[in-house]
Amino acid sequence: MMEYALNNTTSPIANKTSIKLLWEALRLALRDLIEIVPDILIALAIIAVYLAIAIILTRLVKKLFIVFKVDELLKPILKHAYFSITNLVLVLMNIGLALMALYSIILTLFPAQVHTTAMIIDYAARVASVIFLIFFIFIALNSVVERIRMEAKLRGFILLVTLFMTIVPLLDVTALSPEVKTALAWGISIGIGLTIGVFAAWYFFHEILEEKIREKKEKR
Repeated sequence: MMEYALNNTTSPIANKTSIKLLWEALRLALRDLIEIVPDILIALAIIAVYLAIAIILTRLVKKLFIVFKVDELLKPILKHAYFSITNLVLVLMNIGLALMALYSIILTLFPAQVHTTAMIIDYAARVASVIFLIFFIFIALNSVVERIRMEAKLRGFILLVTLFMTIVPLLDVTALSPEVKTALAWGISIGIGLTIGVFAAWYFFHEILEEKIREKKEKR
């Protein structure tokens, strides 16, 4: 009976303490929410401005590309591509505007993180540029191979050179040390130069070389 009486006397106090803690937590949460509301409104305003700019520029670029018939002019080159040059330009433009909006928000609300954000955006831009360069090189190679009837060896040589050329920009986004990057870039560049030089000498002068070899064999 004594324990029951004690429990009955302490439970209202415990309930009041719990209610007070909950109210204090709710008050702190509301205070934090009120403090960040201006930041949220500023971020939404920046997003709205860049969204309006993106819509206007998208319509303008589409009209310009239609007027100048850019897709029709580049259709013979990109006939096997799964995209149009208009869509590619619009995607790249919108990605750039999105990055600018992100940078503006961080610059306005979190100025201490501007340097870190700039480093992240710079690295992302490097990766994107490397991917775009590789994609462009292979599209150009495919177009050249289709326009010119090439032998299997010539196609293999061009593919090999293209592969080496794509390795060089990939080194820029790797986590290797600057010394290793420089050494690999120099080695690959010298190898590409020598390979192209030897191939050019054979391609343009192989008939003369074969004729001289044939003459030597006949003299013997």
